[in-house]
Order: sequence, then C-alpha cells, then structure tokens
Amino acid sequence: MNEAQEDAQGSGQGPRAVHRALELLTRVVESGPISLSALARQADLPASTTMRMLRVLEHWDYVAKNPQGQFVVGARFAQSRFTPEPASAERLNDLSAPILEALTEATGESSYLAVRGDANTCVYLREVQTSHPIRHVGFSGWQGRTVPMASSAVAEVFEQRIPASGYVVMDAVVTSEATVVAAPVHSSTGEIIAVLSVVGPSYRLNDEGVAVAGPQVVAAAKQLGSNF
Repeated sequence: MNEAQEDAQGSGQGPRAVHRALELLTRVVESGPISLSALARQADLPASTTMRMLRVLEHWDYVAKNPQGQFVVGARFAQSRFTPEPASAERLNDLSAPILEALTEATGESSYLAVRGDANTCVYLREVQTSHPIRHVGFSGWQGRTVPMASSAVAEVFEQRIPASGYVVMDAVVTSEATVVAAPVHSSTGEIIAVLSVVGPSYRLNDEGVAVAGPQVVAAAKQLGSNF
C-alpha cells in the first residue's frame, strides 16, 4: 500500500494525514521556531511529505515562516489562544498585520501585539521581525505563545500603569540587554484590548531611540484601536 492509500484508509482515529499534520503543528507550537529538516526528522517523515503538509497549514495560517525560513505559529492559531469576542479576535488579526509591518519599518525594531490570556498570562497574537541582523535574540517566534505577564511591560500596560507619555519603557524580561516600548490598544469604550510594542537591543533603544520610537508605538496603537 502506498502513502496516499495509507492516508486515505487512515485508522480508527481518523485519516493518517490528519494525524501527521496535527503532529507537525504541535511540534511547531512546542518547539518553534523550527526548520523543515528538524520537523521532518522529529516526525520521522520524508522532507517532501513534511513540506506538503506544512504548505497546507501555512495556507490556512496555522503556521508561518519567520525571516530565517523557520516555521512558527501562524496568526490563525494564535487567534485561537485567547478569548475575546470572535469577531474582535479576527479583526485584531487582520487589521494588525499592516500596522505592525509599518511600525517595524518606521522604528527599525521588531513589533508585537499581545492580548490577555488565562490567569496572569498574555498571548502574542502577531509579530513582525526587523530586518536588522542584530535584533532582540530570544524574542523571535513568539507569535502564538502564551507567557506569564509578571514584571513585563505588557503587564504594566494592562494594569494601566502608563506614564503621561502614553507608553511604557522597560528592560525585556528575558534579557536586560533589550528594551521594550509598549502602548495600549484601546477600544471605543476605553477598554485596553491589546498591547502593541517594539523590542530591540538597548544600545539602539536608548533614551534617544525611545524618544523617537515611543510616539510611533502610541500612534500605531491608536490606529489599531480606532477600528474597535
């Protein structure tokens, strides 16, 4: 029996291809960013089969590729990890993409959109990585990840501890060598529905860099919030 026949026949738990695709998605969620070769090796699948299934997952926006060509969680999967009104979640996903792209282009730093998760956590709904060769190491492939908010700039914004400037500036939780500039995304009712931020090496996001990037982050957050 060839591979196609096996996939069609499946098992008592459903078609084999579905299991394989879900295994690949699980590995991206748990191990991403991850390369095609590493995924194929871990799943014990031919590279061609792995790529075919990843293309389907990528088509449906459950996985995506980062600038290094590695696979990370896609925006649709990230959307499923938090609990706002479904229409709002879909709109955040759709509308944030060009805004984050423009923010990264303007600031030269990687940009992120985070929303509340369960308990004291947040979910990174979307990210756009800078093209700079030196960026915030360890902060790539966070799209779709749920992380604790404690002591983070995201928590400061959600708890409304925001300076008069309209943005929070803090060292990144994962390393003191990177700086986070974060601003709230408000709905029309004034509720903070998300946090928009840029993260970059502290030597670039020094006092002068923050003075330039901060207002740009605030403006981008207001632009996104104007749709809600």
